[in-house]
Amino acid sequence: MRPKKSNALPKYVTWKKKTKLLPKGTLYFEKRGWPAVKFETQDATAPEFWLEYAAFMSDGYRPAEKKVIQQNFSGLVDSYVRSQRYRKLAPSTAQDYDKALSYFKTSFGSLKPKAMKRSHIIQMRDSNTHRFRFANYTIQVIRILFEHAMDLDWVEYNPAKGVDLLVSDGPDRQPWPQHLIEAFRDAADHRTLLMFELALSSGQRIQDVLDFRWSDLSSDGGISLVQNKTGKTLWVPLSSQAITLLSRTEKKGMTIITTSARYGYRAMTYRSAQQQIQLVREKIGAMDYDIHSLRYSAACELAIAGCTDEEIGAITGQTVQTVKHYTKSVRQKANALVAMKARERMLKQNTK
Repeated sequence: MRPKKSNALPKYVTWKKKTKLLPKGTLYFEKRGWPAVKFETQDATAPEFWLEYAAFMSDGYRPAEKKVIQQNFSGLVDSYVRSQRYRKLAPSTAQDYDKALSYFKTSFGSLKPKAMKRSHIIQMRDSNTHRFRFANYTIQVIRILFEHAMDLDWVEYNPAKGVDLLVSDGPDRQPWPQHLIEAFRDAADHRTLLMFELALSSGQRIQDVLDFRWSDLSSDGGISLVQNKTGKTLWVPLSSQAITLLSRTEKKGMTIITTSARYGYRAMTYRSAQQQIQLVREKIGAMDYDIHSLRYSAACELAIAGCTDEEIGAITGQTVQTVKHYTKSVRQKANALVAMKARERMLKQNTK
């Protein structure tokens, strides 16, 4: 029953949280032993308010339990996964992040982020030196995680900021030598060679190559794609070798690279592609040059052809800084040859 006075409130309804803008406060349903619940409709004379009130007073109503977020690493990871920062990640990047996030929950679950120091971050990195890439990835992801913690006011500073990544003691990844490219072409079966040529021609990561669809091909000899890792939209022209192989390839599924008939011509997985290419690498003695080195090869071939860093990046989707890193070996050789020719011209002129 409604109250007789217009300013009276029904049972269990109270004003809470008064402010200058809301001098009376906000209407809440507050029953003893239950947490206070805010009314969606704040006009106590509106029919919607009374519908809410009737629902609160019904025998079947029970207030939702408030989920208390613990300010520890498990709570921080859960909060981050629900955030816009995480939702904006490309699917493949999110998968990589998940490995590090799972590691953080397992290793630091009950630890409060504000208790972590820079020395703890370094210790985490150094304890994973046997997994070089993962060790560096944990540093990169935990930096972002602490930025999220700062947004939540859980911490006042980022202890991971400025912590150096591990530097590999091994040689830098190198592009495939031409004689091994030719050896691969001679030794590989059609499907494996098609993967190889599409990766070498487009300069894309192998997962992007595996995602190529027949519908992505254009009549002018190129292919449209969206990079998994960066989300960049590109159109890339393909080489004559890749186009010739495509013309000899029967369309069996939506993707260009598929499994066999036994598995229903589905898109091939990264692991299967890696295994098939590795078999050929072992056969021709190319174990020093992995599947990702083809991306280096594409960038270096374009550099040797005289393309600028911006032009190379237009195909590979890389930043100018990354292109410089990928092509530094061939750039050094090209620059050294130019310098030597200039030196010889100078010496010849001085001897006249």
